Amino acid sequence: MRKCLLASVCLSAISLPAAFGQTSAPTPESRLQLAKGLYYTPTTSGLRSFHCDVTVDWKDLLARFGAPSLPADDPHLVYLQSTKLSVDDDLTGAGFLNWIQPPTGDMDDSVGKIRGGMQQMISGFFQSWNPFLNGSYIPTLDATTTAKAEGDGILVHSGDASNEVDEHFDKNMLLTEMHVTTSALDVKARPTFLDTPKGRLISVLKSEVHQPPTAPALEVTMSSTYAPAATYQLPATLTFSVQNVGDFVFKLSACQVNAKPATGKL
Repeated sequence: MRKCLLASVCLSAISLPAAFGQTSAPTPESRLQLAKGLYYTPTTSGLRSFHCDVTVDWKDLLARFGAPSLPADDPHLVYLQSTKLSVDDDLTGAGFLNWIQPPTGDMDDSVGKIRGGMQQMISGFFQSWNPFLNGSYIPTLDATTTAKAEGDGILVHSGDASNEVDEHFDKNMLLTEMHVTTSALDVKARPTFLDTPKGRLISVLKSEVHQPPTAPALEVTMSSTYAPAATYQLPATLTFSVQNVGDFVFKLSACQVNAKPATGKL
């Protein structure tokens, strides 16, 4: 009896290390879920929206687009410098550029075109940026969204009748490329992230845009620096660069945040 007991204990001692060593490899699905904790997403800590003042160096901007020697009293320059700009972003869709014109109103159609173009740029910038700020670029898997191994990393594919999205993550679950295709356009985007104490923070998004899909590629690069606002890191300088057109720089300041109140629970 004692021999049987000792034999049982010995067998257990031999089998336990083997059992603990037989851990299954993480699945693409589990790796994707764990990846959410690697990135800075301020919405998870309560951020709902923010409002910032916006400044533009109008003289520099106009000089780079064909007006190199504008005097300080040029009517168009004075008008543009008198406008009050701000941005609102709810972190879900597209941001909005508020344009408060001087009491004199619009000067002419050219100013209206500038306003419309800049509102479109700000809207497009945050439409691309918000999925990184709210974490939605790491999707929930369902019937139309799948994850599978791709070398040491994973490939996440989403699709329906009107569009397809492929996201490529490397072995460290760093998002390296996104490919979006629809009937109207084909876009390959390559993000760059900053490593921060709160997680990876989107800083640059370089895109090759074909619109329509058969058109030649247009290179568009969006980038942002960051500054603290309350307990969050928010965009501070936005740069929108378009191939063969130029750079547009927007500086954000005096940002105010709208956040969910802390619950006091750990």
